[in-house]
Amino acid sequence: MKNSFKNCISLRNKFIIISIVFLLILLIVSYIFGKLVYNSSVGLEQLIKNEDIVKIFSERKDKPLEKLKNYKTSELMIQSSNNYKLESLFITSNIKTRDTMILVHGIGSSYYEMLKVAYRYLDKGYNVLVYNQRNTGNSGGDNYTFGLYERYDLDSLVKFVKNKFPEGRLGVHGFSMGAGTAAMHSEINSKDDKVDFYILDSPYSEMKDAIRMGVLEKRIPDILINYVVTCGDLYNKFKSGFWYSDVKPYESVEKSNVPILFIHGTKDTVCNYQNSKKMYDLVKHDKKDLWLIEGIGHVDGFEHDSTVYFNKIFKFIDSNVLSDKS
Repeated sequence: MKNSFKNCISLRNKFIIISIVFLLILLIVSYIFGKLVYNSSVGLEQLIKNEDIVKIFSERKDKPLEKLKNYKTSELMIQSSNNYKLESLFITSNIKTRDTMILVHGIGSSYYEMLKVAYRYLDKGYNVLVYNQRNTGNSGGDNYTFGLYERYDLDSLVKFVKNKFPEGRLGVHGFSMGAGTAAMHSEINSKDDKVDFYILDSPYSEMKDAIRMGVLEKRIPDILINYVVTCGDLYNKFKSGFWYSDVKPYESVEKSNVPILFIHGTKDTVCNYQNSKKMYDLVKHDKKDLWLIEGIGHVDGFEHDSTVYFNKIFKFIDSNVLSDKS
């Protein structure tokens, strides 16, 4: 009887020890996965070092910095309501105008990447403001938040432009995370309509989906996808103080009052085109359009055919913005 009792206790102790070891291993593995997801998204470091940016863009075949010499420019550090400054460049069109476009780059990029787009707007009679989002270049902020904090940065730039040109038209054109930022800003804008229209190229409808697509790209087995995303969410909450569920651009565009053009490639593996379709369907007014470009990937519309790309954009603006505000 005593031996049986001892065996029972021994088995229970073994079970407890095995359970503790299993939980410790699970915690360690979860921490590793969480950190990996965080470091490839919210905690992603700038892909090009500050000191290398000018050199790299000077050597590019399309000579974006060389073309910049044809315009009057102002290098600025604009104060954000988030208590840091945003490295910005205001480019004045050679056509006298009060209208301005703000261009918003994606994660890991910089405002230099926006210059090729800026020239099209400048030639059309828009001034252009490009800037480095938080955690980029000389801008403040120590991480990316997929629009949660970036929307307030963008709003500070919107106020800057409207103070400079109170009667001018103002548009925002965002790419990838920049499109997510612009989408989330549209809710802030619904209170005063300082921005007259948005162009959203390859946006995500919610952060969780964007992270999930990033995890899928790493070829992690399907059975582990939800677990890995959850690990990333928990680590992000611990590290940055917010949940993925706090970032839902689709809820913001639902409140928007101004024209929105959604652009998305049907072969986008970074952010599925269904994200744009979902948000398009949620916009309550009729001044909206969804342009799905067959066979191209993430933010590839401009590179695929820049002429067709901007013909579509300017046609949208002519039909939905200029017709109302002339």
